[in-house]
Amino acid sequence: METLSGRIDKKTYRSLVLFSFALFVQATAALSIIGVLGAVASEWHISSTASALLVTAFGATFAVSAPILQMLVGHWARRTQILTGISIMAFGAVAFALAPDYPVLFAARILMGLGAALLSPVMFALGTSLVKPHQQGGALAIVSMGISIATVIGVPSSAWLAGHVGPRMLFAIIALLLIATGTLIALFIPDRSKGERVSPRQALRLLGRPATLSGLAVVFFVTSGIFATYTMITPIMKDVYGAGAHVVSMALLLFGMSGLVGNLFVRRAASARSAETLLKGSMLTLILIFAALLVLPVSTAVLLAALVAWPFVSDIFWPSQQRRMVELEPGFRGIALALSSSFMFSGMAFGSALGGASYAAFGFASVLGISILLISIGLGALVYSARAKVKAKAAAARPMPAKGRPAVESGKLAGVAAIC
Repeated sequence: METLSGRIDKKTYRSLVLFSFALFVQATAALSIIGVLGAVASEWHISSTASALLVTAFGATFAVSAPILQMLVGHWARRTQILTGISIMAFGAVAFALAPDYPVLFAARILMGLGAALLSPVMFALGTSLVKPHQQGGALAIVSMGISIATVIGVPSSAWLAGHVGPRMLFAIIALLLIATGTLIALFIPDRSKGERVSPRQALRLLGRPATLSGLAVVFFVTSGIFATYTMITPIMKDVYGAGAHVVSMALLLFGMSGLVGNLFVRRAASARSAETLLKGSMLTLILIFAALLVLPVSTAVLLAALVAWPFVSDIFWPSQQRRMVELEPGFRGIALALSSSFMFSGMAFGSALGGASYAAFGFASVLGISILLISIGLGALVYSARAKVKAKAAAARPMPAKGRPAVESGKLAGVAAIC
């Protein structure tokens, strides 16, 4: 069987794997806090509500700063942007480990969010620039696999480490991993290609393009729909399905492993199917999965089947969405991917808040209904975006009328010239 590394030269493949490792460390630094909130609250003597705000600090900072940073420093060499982002994240992790009080903890998470906001979109942009256009889907899947591995290995390992050596030492280890990653990139990624200089006016112009704006709406609504249920998955398993701690742990491990398989699948599928086809298929399947949980009898078997299919499909959606944004804005892939990441993190925050409030007030069925509704809106946004893309392409191919001459008159003159 032909491997992806056989289609992409070895040097580029190694670069993509290194980017994937960098995203693994970044995602672990970002998501590990979720599994160690109790340890953090105990170490710094703060409430669970205050510790939970550390999650919001990272996500909100990322969502707001990703596009702004691309406007401010997006013209820097992409390698420089990546190394700067890693350095800021490492500094934030060190500040977290040494923090004497809660305000410093909060500021450290903001610093880590700033670093991730600069690092993540540029990593994807550089990854796609190293390969041929028909290889971009597979390249994005390789890079994004680091995030999938973080959910399977990084987050559980962080929880285990925090329980044994404490949260301070955990974030010191994360800082060392970030420094090691930056060193590897500095040594083995010689690329000096420039990013795109994007002004606020150009960014607004991108948002003014119907195909691009509705394409960004896709990731916002689908991410919102997924996280409306995912955020509450642990209490749902305990309250609705009567799962104990062991079953919950095994189910979450199964969830992560299935996501890895989905990532491997999309590498192959990307070379044979368009991003729009993969997006439509994944969104329709997600709707069916949540609908099945809503209408089928409460059963652990049904839940486990859903927890296998759901991450598999989700890991087809994420790289396909990034690939489509690159295809929509090939000349502005840096800001396009930054905006996509920003909309994604905004969707996470919105969906999590909505799902948490709905579950507390109306129960499990309401959360599933919200997920189905939001993903359906995302599917509608994709259909609209695809049509807008076709219209924009047709308009660009239409011949422009002669300057100072009405379009009708120009058409008549062209017709006469053709007849002559």
